[in-house]
Amino acid sequence: MPSAVHSCNRLLYKLLFVIICVQCYSFAEAQGNARISEKLVTLNAKSNSLSVILKKISKNTGITIYFNNLQLAPFNNVSLNVKKRPFTEVMHDLLDPRGMGWVEVNDSTITIRKASATTESSTIPLSDTTISVSGKVINEKGSPIISATVALSGTSRGTTTGLDGTFVLNGVPSSASITISSISFLTQQVSVKGRRNLGTIPMKEYVSDLDATVVKGYYNTTKRFNTATVYTVKGEELAKQPVSNPIMALQGRVPNLVINPSSGLPNAAIKFQMRGQNSLSTQSLRSEPLIIIDGIPYPNTIQAGALGSLQITNDQISALSLINVNEIEQIDVLTDADATSIYGSRGGNGVILITTKKGKSGTMALNLTLTTGFSQVSNKLDLLNTQQYLQLRKQAYKNDDLPIPDKTSVVKNRNNYDFTVWDQTRYTDWQKVFLGGTATTHTANLSVQGGSPTIQYLLSGNYSTQKYVYPGQNKYQIGTTNLNISGNSQNGKFRAQLNNSYTFNTILSPGTDFTRLAVSLAPNAPSLYNAEGSLNWEPDSTAFVKASTWVNPYAQLLRTTQATNSNFRESADLSYQLSDNISVRTSIGFAEVRASSLSLYPIASTDPFISTNTGTALRSTSKSQSFTVDPQIAYSKEFSTFKIEALLGASYQSSKQELEYIGGEGYTNDALLKSMAAAPIISGYNSSSQYKYVAGFGRLNFNVLGKYLFNMTARRDGSSRFGPNSQFGNFWSFGAGYIFTQEEYVKRTLPLLSFGKFRVSYGTSGNDGISDYQYIELYQPQSGNSYQNTTPLISLGTINSDYHWETIKKLEVGLELGALENRILFTAAYWRTRASDQLGRFPLPATAGADAIVKNQDARIQNMGWDFILNTKILNKPYASWTIGANFGIQNNKLLARPEGVYNGYGFNRFVTVGEPFTGFVIAYRSKGVNTANGLYQFETRDKNISTDVDNFFVDALKIKTIPMTMGINNSLTFKGLNFSFFLQLTKQMGKNYLFDPAFTSFNPGSFSSMEPEFGNLPMEYMESWKNPGDISALQKLTSRNTANPLRNLLNRARSSDLAWVDASFIRLRNVSLSYNFPNERIKKYHLATFSVFIQGQNLITLTNYKGLDPEIQSATSLPLLRTIVGGVQIGL
Repeated sequence: MPSAVHSCNRLLYKLLFVIICVQCYSFAEAQGNARISEKLVTLNAKSNSLSVILKKISKNTGITIYFNNLQLAPFNNVSLNVKKRPFTEVMHDLLDPRGMGWVEVNDSTITIRKASATTESSTIPLSDTTISVSGKVINEKGSPIISATVALSGTSRGTTTGLDGTFVLNGVPSSASITISSISFLTQQVSVKGRRNLGTIPMKEYVSDLDATVVKGYYNTTKRFNTATVYTVKGEELAKQPVSNPIMALQGRVPNLVINPSSGLPNAAIKFQMRGQNSLSTQSLRSEPLIIIDGIPYPNTIQAGALGSLQITNDQISALSLINVNEIEQIDVLTDADATSIYGSRGGNGVILITTKKGKSGTMALNLTLTTGFSQVSNKLDLLNTQQYLQLRKQAYKNDDLPIPDKTSVVKNRNNYDFTVWDQTRYTDWQKVFLGGTATTHTANLSVQGGSPTIQYLLSGNYSTQKYVYPGQNKYQIGTTNLNISGNSQNGKFRAQLNNSYTFNTILSPGTDFTRLAVSLAPNAPSLYNAEGSLNWEPDSTAFVKASTWVNPYAQLLRTTQATNSNFRESADLSYQLSDNISVRTSIGFAEVRASSLSLYPIASTDPFISTNTGTALRSTSKSQSFTVDPQIAYSKEFSTFKIEALLGASYQSSKQELEYIGGEGYTNDALLKSMAAAPIISGYNSSSQYKYVAGFGRLNFNVLGKYLFNMTARRDGSSRFGPNSQFGNFWSFGAGYIFTQEEYVKRTLPLLSFGKFRVSYGTSGNDGISDYQYIELYQPQSGNSYQNTTPLISLGTINSDYHWETIKKLEVGLELGALENRILFTAAYWRTRASDQLGRFPLPATAGADAIVKNQDARIQNMGWDFILNTKILNKPYASWTIGANFGIQNNKLLARPEGVYNGYGFNRFVTVGEPFTGFVIAYRSKGVNTANGLYQFETRDKNISTDVDNFFVDALKIKTIPMTMGINNSLTFKGLNFSFFLQLTKQMGKNYLFDPAFTSFNPGSFSSMEPEFGNLPMEYMESWKNPGDISALQKLTSRNTANPLRNLLNRARSSDLAWVDASFIRLRNVSLSYNFPNERIKKYHLATFSVFIQGQNLITLTNYKGLDPEIQSATSLPLLRTIVGGVQIGL
């Protein structure tokens, strides 16, 4: 483990020792508090809400007062003027006239609740036997609930729970039921059924959607008082989804968050963008949102290989696949300026905050979750069988006026073995062979948590193993451990939180993605094995020199890749309350992601008839480290008519990336493949970079009368990616909100409207998304060349120390509404983002010596769109609930200004014009079908004529928009212990036509090759290709020649035309979850706290007219997203 990790460990252990010492001291400290009855109140407050008055009394007396905001909401115009008056008299004067009461919990704590009636309305049957009933009321974590009301249902007679959560209620009819209620918990009804001891009764916590915590990184707020756009996905929703990457659990759940996985492999790289692309340059490193886990910046994609050493995932993996979904408490997605500008340049493309689970006080609770299931490819392409395939191959020879080869042909080669050597009656469904497997998965998750009010802990571990759908012995294993310790001093002033997480991932995979072979291999290809079980290379028995006639696909199973990845995160969050209004806080974090791979290409995987074949080994290692420190000081004070919050802070980040590749070639013995010293030929490559970042920031927030909201942030960033004169940039934001339902006239005229808020925000952020050290001239060795035994250096770019930050300006206007006591919540937001001073690499002529220069360009771009959110609570009862939610996003973009004479290589091409989209579209030739006379593709020319002459086509005749519109619909139903939910994703988009996928068009359709890259088979639609003059067809005639010819040139144009794009819209049943929680009375005899069973499904059903493998992946050479079904059991002790 690196020395930096050991240093962080030592620091955190010291901090933990300090916490423990503080606890010991605090427990021994004398309290010296007066009893409630002896407390005196001195206060003068006019026209305040009752909740504000109670808070002031609490500060004045030191007594903790618990209350429900919703119960006190009607009491807005309250005044109090007392001097040294007994606390109990003041509380009676305030609460009694308003039908409220209070219960003393201990010497320094009371709970406000509705007053009980003085008379009973008894509904007790006279013939029913009455008994004394006892029990214990706890929360979901097992901690006792103090002062919960326990009443006989239908009467006002009841009692309250004690400090340990227990109660005794006398005179209860044996057939009656009791009702249990408490502030912040859902009311629960329990049937007595003659039982004298009801045992432990757990209650579910209730938090109003508007008062739920919204995490904004450096500070928290609530949805009610938030002036920004923040979308939250709770850990409960994430846990319902059997996904290997937490980002995949966000698909369809956040409007205008576009997520594009590169394949269905568990660690495949994922590209995602929030509200469009804010940078023109394709080299931008910051086109994706900033990801922060527990305060630590975290990469999305890491370079896990080089030069094909990790070919199956194109040398890249998603670092987020190393995050265990079960350890996440919630994910918050920050979008607009008010939410992101405090992150400065890092938040220009949005921010994704991942908060992991923390320990909670209560008796020790152990939870075990066991899951097992499987994944499969859910769709197959309709490909040619052997008879159809040979028919089209013969048609291709006929089109070329060539004789059809057979077994008597003199010329036999890789382009005709399907006729001259292979069995023409043989048929193999290669999709079934290569993609028809079942990827089993098994997961175990164990957690232990608990603690006292002053120190809490959480220790969890997760292990998961799954196979691939490919043939062979392959597997994907991942294990995670997580430790969280939280604590505070006895007086609550000092708080500390320590997090430690480690993930280890091992992979054994074949050397390639079998998807391309599954769809393009000829259906009459030979059998994979000989009769004795060895690989079949199908030699030509009639040849003078014996040689194989194909590359056996199962040779890829011998070309294995062994990969090991790890993720280590450690953080500490320390805070101290200097006074009632001022606190200081420091966050320290360290993260490291390591990836290594070893790819072996043994001699055994090569043609056995070529004696000169040798083995190859490729080894790569990469490391990414990040260290952050964020000190802050916060001020908060509540006055009679407004509340003010202020924050000042600084941030320091240092990150390093290292990549090393070593290749060995020429091995003559497979046993030596893992020894680089045994390789006759060794090549290598390495790179490293370091990035440093420093910032100062501030925030000022006002909440006036609970209805006028103002939030201002400012930040100054410094980045090592800029030269000495341009390292710093300034960014700011302003947000305002108006809760108009607080106005009396709105309450009178719109009684059904329980909440209404209008908000607006505007601000700036930046972008330093370029490679490191580009402001100086960099050199790298020119591999493969030497001069007088010296390796020359080549320039990577010329000097420019004057380029500076990109600027991103964001505007948003939003409306939030709540109706029917907030059972219906609706949000609509219009947003607009403008970016200028675009950074990019500008190509230079060869005479300049360097190939490019990094500089700013005078160009402005704009993204704009709408977000819509609707959440409804159709049913909300103690025994049942039903909620439906939906979100919808629309986005577009356009170019506002551009410099003259700037084209490809700098983010522009000659088809981008001011006022039109700059990205999210393709330029396409306009197809005019197939010429009925000669069977060739024809296209529209610049003068609107139709031609088959490739030099006359008008390339910008058509622009096809590719930006998707996505809608998500969530439905959740709970009845007693039964929970059922499903999520639908609806996407409107254009996609790549699979008929023109590289799997079928990297060669001429109708041609064939039995050697790498093997090809031949085609989709069923090619049966309708042009054959004779007069035929009307959408596909041009086939050819047996796989060479550059007029058909090939026209095919290349077709791949860049409107023929290559089709409607790829889909409706996908993204997730289904069904679970049942067994009631306590059935499991307590087994000494269990909770017991539930569940079944979950992901990507179960897809409705689409798209005929490719997957409307999301849109590739016939990459594994599609898999259908996954798992079941499991969850046990709590």
